[in-house]
Amino acid sequence: NLSIGGRVQGLHDTLSEAINAAVDAGTIAVIAAGNSGPGILTVESPGNAANAITATAASDPHFEGIKVTFGTTTIGAAIGEFANFKPAITAATTTTTPANGCTAISEDLTGKIALIDRGVCTFGTKIQDAQDRGAAGVIILNNQPTDPFPMAQDGVHTPTIPAVIVSHADGVTLKAHAPGTVTVDGSAFFDFVTTNSDILAAFSSRGPTPYDFRLKPDVTAPGVNVLSSILGGQFSFFQGTSMATPHTTGAVALLLAAHPTWSPDEVKSALVDYADRTVTGTSGLGPIARGGGRINVQSSVGAAILLSPASISFGGFTGGKPLGASVDVTFENLGPAVTCALSLTINDPTAAGFFSLSAASLSLGAGGSGTVTATFNGGQSVGTGLFWGDAVATCGSATIRAPWFAAVQRGNGALNGNQNSPAAFGLDPAVYMDTSLMSGGPFAS
Repeated sequence: NLSIGGRVQGLHDTLSEAINAAVDAGTIAVIAAGNSGPGILTVESPGNAANAITATAASDPHFEGIKVTFGTTTIGAAIGEFANFKPAITAATTTTTPANGCTAISEDLTGKIALIDRGVCTFGTKIQDAQDRGAAGVIILNNQPTDPFPMAQDGVHTPTIPAVIVSHADGVTLKAHAPGTVTVDGSAFFDFVTTNSDILAAFSSRGPTPYDFRLKPDVTAPGVNVLSSILGGQFSFFQGTSMATPHTTGAVALLLAAHPTWSPDEVKSALVDYADRTVTGTSGLGPIARGGGRINVQSSVGAAILLSPASISFGGFTGGKPLGASVDVTFENLGPAVTCALSLTINDPTAAGFFSLSAASLSLGAGGSGTVTATFNGGQSVGTGLFWGDAVATCGSATIRAPWFAAVQRGNGALNGNQNSPAAFGLDPAVYMDTSLMSGGPFAS
């Protein structure tokens, strides 16, 4: 389990080479993808290591929070690095001018709880502005359809009044109730169940890998609103791919408990190729945003057919020359004899003829293996774009999905993408960046 990150230093990044060597020696390496999203080509070192299991972060359908009560209604609010409402505060609420609290607030907020919209400036700015006008506390109203999350300090402002954040829907309800009295009680934590499951975190780094354009990340795991232990026997809330990584490492431990002889490649296939494709919020980037999908330990433990490699990376291609590449995929059968029906899915139907498998089916004996070749034959016809999909094997009652990826830049453009060039492949970065979702990292609004 390794959560360090930095820019990829060329094709032979030292950290990545070390991770690859460790895996070759038999050590399973689970690495954080990084928190430099949502642009493409932002996966960090050593998460770009080919042999690593690289994890990215998504939401889980619940969060730990405190109660906000008004009338007969109780909603949940998330705390973070700002003061908690402990002891509880009962006070009148009011909206502010401006609504986002990013400049001096017009209203006298003395003794009141200010309702302030998320967005534009840091949380610290908003809360400090409310404190300067006498507020007893602040409730931030989320501007995105995601769960409330732990708010971070910005390192500039040092407000001392308590502050929490609620969901967008609950924020609308609070505004409708204002001016009214609410009680915010931080004396105890509660688990609030939501419907926001498997939403990719905007901060999660996206692939492909800089310089060589391989498919990364590998899997998605919970990494938003994670209640975790800290020093001194205490607990705190965290989010980031550094939270998704230990979840994935725990999944690896469970797999090894069930299958102690499995190699790193076998473990990786069980996680990647049996993951759930339920992750949303990928901005149309498919596997270079979520990898194989959200880990599903139950499916992975029961895996009877494993693939090597676990995913298919054709790489990046440029210029006007004929394009082509192939990857051999070995199927390992751990169960009884079975015949697998094989097919490919693709994000761009107009390019379907350029990608193929060498066979439509593969028969595997009990405990046997077989190989299929995945081919990209773009010739001179395939145009600029990012192409991806799944190599799907239906083997009896089991379905195995290996994600695949290829990048093409035609014309005079150079395929020299890196973390400083999210507009590689001739793409408009505005299409592939959702800057409204914490694009500035944990200090963003």
